Amino acid sequence: MKRMRISPGFANLTSEQLQKVQDLEENLGVILIVHEKVPVLSDLSRDEVRTLQEMERKMGITLVAYRQE
Repeated sequence: MKRMRISPGFANLTSEQLQKVQDLEENLGVILIVHEKVPVLSDLSRDEVRTLQEMERKMGITLVAYRQE
């Protein structure tokens, strides 16, 4: 079975950093995703985008394509 990466480079936060992020989430009313490095979105062709959109529609999900490092 092929190994799947869920998301590139989630940050490892200290307890203090995590609390600050959680406080900011509460203040802004949002959910934040924290990365160590800024992930680079993949440059997909129109056909590839259509393929992703079709899968999103069929599965009721949202896909984000990052460039593999």
